[in-house]
Formats: sequence, C-alpha cells, structure tokens
Amino acid sequence: MISKKTGTIVLAGAALVITGVIVISMLLATRPSIIQINDGTFKIIELPYTYTKNDAYVLAVSSAIGGIMLTYILTMFFAAGRSEVRSNVMVEKPVEIPAHGTAVPTYVNSVKDDSRLVDAVLTALEGDEKELMKQIANNGGEMFQNELVLSLNFSKAKVSRMLTNLEKRGLIIKKQYGLTNKVTLADKLRGEKIEN
Repeated sequence: MISKKTGTIVLAGAALVITGVIVISMLLATRPSIIQINDGTFKIIELPYTYTKNDAYVLAVSSAIGGIMLTYILTMFFAAGRSEVRSNVMVEKPVEIPAHGTAVPTYVNSVKDDSRLVDAVLTALEGDEKELMKQIANNGGEMFQNELVLSLNFSKAKVSRMLTNLEKRGLIIKKQYGLTNKVTLADKLRGEKIEN
C-alpha cells in the first residue's frame, strides 16, 4: 500500500513531466516554411514562428504548474532528509557506570532501542569477531554455525573459538541443532524480554 505522502509525490512528478512535455513541444514546434520557385530554381524560406495568445497562455500556465510541482517535490525530499538525520542523532547525556572492580567511573552513552545496542556492541568488537556478529545480526539474529563457516570463509576451529568467546561474554547463545549449533544473538541484543 502506498502512503499518502508517496502518492502525492508521484502525482506531483507526473504533473511535472506532463507540463514539461507541453512546454518543450510548444517551444520546439516546427516553423512554417515557403518554397519559392524562380526560373527553374527553388529556394526554401523559413518563416519565424509567431506564438498566438492561446499559445502564450498555455506556456505560462504549464510553466507555473511545473515550477510549483518541482518546488513541492524538492521540499518533500529535503524535509524527509532533515527528519531522517534528526532521528539518527542521539542527544543524550552520558551515564556514569563504575568500572568493574574499581572506583573509577567509566562514561558510557545510554542506548534507547535494540538496534542501537547491537550497533554499540559491534563498535566495541574488533576484527573477525565484529564480522561474525555483523553476519549474525544481518541474518535476522540467528544462524547455523556451519553457515557462518561458509559465509565468513573462516576455519571451523576459528569460528568455534570465536563463538565460545562471545558466548562467555553473553553476546550470543549456542544450542545444539543436529550436527551443528544454532547461534542466536543474546536476548538483550534481540530485544526479547527474558522471562523468569
């Protein structure tokens, strides 16, 4: 189903194209010509095209409608771009969390939704572990271990070591599934509520 906003932009675009075709066809109209024959030779004389009053009205109205439609379309695209940028900007104060085993506080930005939490985790990881987590996240939050080996082109042992390390840190959950393991993002990263 097309949204109302998209529908109006499509209609404005269609009106812009139609008015553009009208204006261009009127401006590129063929000029009348006269063939003059004298003493067995002929000469083609092109006459300048003169616009009638009706032609001038059609050109003025078509140009005005086309200009209005173009302005509307550009305004909608710039407004959509600004709102998208505004929604991606995170304006929050850092939260003070004491570091493990020390009295020195560490400053961490608080995260509102689950997609930002996954992004924060990906930012904290490095190298191959980051690629592995990205692959799982891009695949809906779960994958089979043998699929990870094939898609990342890593050895089975390397993938197994990385998964064990990520599982110890609480970022993924591994469950036996036939001859392989089913790997899913941890509940806190998937946005699922942990039930008691």
